[in-house]
Formats: sequence, C-alpha cells, structure tokens
Amino acid sequence: MKSKIERQIYWSDHKEVISSNKPLLVLFKIIKVMPDWFLTGLVNCVAFFYLISSKRARIECRTYQKQLYEYSEGKQPVKISAYKQIRSFCLCVIEKMQGWLGKCKYDKIICHEDDMQELLHRLEKGKGAFLIGSHLGNIELLRGLSSFGENGINKNISVTTIMEKNATAVFNKTIMEINPNAGFQVIDPSEINPDTIIALQERIENGGLVVVAADRPSANSRNRVIRKKFLGKEADFPYGVFVLASLLKVPTYYVFGLRDKESSLNSRYHMCIEKSAVDLNCGRAEREEKLKDLCGEFVGKLEKYCMKFPYQWYNFYNFWLQQDGNNG
Repeated sequence: MKSKIERQIYWSDHKEVISSNKPLLVLFKIIKVMPDWFLTGLVNCVAFFYLISSKRARIECRTYQKQLYEYSEGKQPVKISAYKQIRSFCLCVIEKMQGWLGKCKYDKIICHEDDMQELLHRLEKGKGAFLIGSHLGNIELLRGLSSFGENGINKNISVTTIMEKNATAVFNKTIMEINPNAGFQVIDPSEINPDTIIALQERIENGGLVVVAADRPSANSRNRVIRKKFLGKEADFPYGVFVLASLLKVPTYYVFGLRDKESSLNSRYHMCIEKSAVDLNCGRAEREEKLKDLCGEFVGKLEKYCMKFPYQWYNFYNFWLQQDGNNG
C-alpha cells in the first residue's frame, strides 16, 4: 500500500546516490574490456537486485504501465512488468557508458522517414537547432556519438545540454575523465538569463545543438508548469522549456532514441526526429497559447513513442504528482 508521504516525493528531492566517482570509473573500465555476454549477465543481476530492493521503483513502474495500459485500451504494455522496465533502464545506462567510450557507432542508428535528414542538412550548412527530448529512451546517445565525430555528417557538432547539474554532477565529472573529447557543455536551468539566451542563440547560429528534456519540471521552478493530459491523466510539464523555444527563435525538433530490441544489449537504436509545426513567431498576446500548443505537441509525441516502446520510460517517480502554484 503506497503511503501518502511516499507518493509525494518529487523527482528532484532524490539526491545523487554516488558521492565519489571511483565506482563509476571501475564500471567504465569493466564495460570497456568485457564482452557483451558478460555485461548482459551483469545487467540481469543489477536489475533483479534493484527490483527487490527498491519499493519505489516497483511502484512507479507499475503506476506508469497501468496508466499506459488503460490509455491504450489494453494494447500496451502486453504485460505489466516492473522487472522489464528496470532491466531496460539498466541496459540503457550501460549503453550510455559504451557511447562515451566510443563503443557505439553511427551504423547502429535506424533512420526513419521523418525530419532527421532535414536536420542533418541544416547541420551540414553550419546551422544548428533546438532539440527537445525526454527520459523515454536514450537521447544521450547523440552526445556520445558526437564526441567521436559519429553524427552522420562530415563535421563535429557542438552540443549544449540544459539539465540539473546537481542531479548528475558525479556522472558528468566521470565522463570528462574517461572522454576528454566529450566537450561537455552543461547549463543548469537556474543559470538561464538574457545573456545565456544570447549565448545559446550564437551557439545555434554557429552550427551547434541545444538539447533539453521536457518531461521534468525544473527543481528550482517546479511550480512554473504547463498542465496537460499525458496518457489520459493530467501531469506537469516544464514551462521554461517551451518559453526557451520561443525566445531562441530557431527551428525546434523533438528527438527520441529508442532501443530496437527490448532485452538486447548493444541493440540498434531508432533515432526519431520530428520538427515542431507550431509557429512561435507571434505577438505577446498570442504567446501563452502558442506555448501550450507547443507543450501539447510534445506530449502527443511522447505518448506516441510510449505506445511503441512501453518499457523504455525512465522517470522513476510519481509523474502525475501535481505541485501547487502557477500553471498554464
């Protein structure tokens, strides 16, 4: 039975578990030298341990899957299984680390008849873009590939990520140690101001990408949200992400990196990129409605890919918990 207090813990109230990066460095070394069959066995053991030791993970996996099952009228997921979702997350973590080690190549990417070629063509011409992702699948794959020049074009691409620094500080530090070419450019949402906006515009104008996940309200602005129905139930989405899209005044694309095989390590990945159809060139009077439209468009894409890849959702907290405060 879920207690009221347990269900009210917000994602940003969880602290980074590892205080030293030494265990991560050891894990990176293991991943670098060990074959996939060994790593697959390691994933199975870790996932099982996580399943039995984390009541919260079990609860939130089932909560999400039951919501998806109801929304899809019983089509997805085929089976309610916390283990399958946790195992998928463990595979994703290993694959992220393989990406930063250069063990993942661009030929593992499955391209679709979407807007990916348009984006690549734009990058070839030296123009960047604003990418909106999520915690569905593995968009970090793009950053890892880019650090090794594996990006589908004949030039290196600068990638700036907007994310909570405190949440992943140790992991980010470790990446810089094992891959000095990572060119890790991270901006915390709390650091964004008019000067930051100008700097981001310049990076995009010079051919760079700015990437942000839009399925977690910022820890420092958790009450500045847009509420939309997600999988049939109202949830909070970060207002600031969609404001940033309107301020940057550059093409906005939704990006999802999703494993082709649910239970296979080092699987090929579907890279799905769709350009926003919302016109943000509008007056102030129209802006709020346009931001809601942009958020609604993102939520629709997120729902679509949850339906296709139901176990690759990695938000292990009460996603439908609503905070009091301003909303759209």
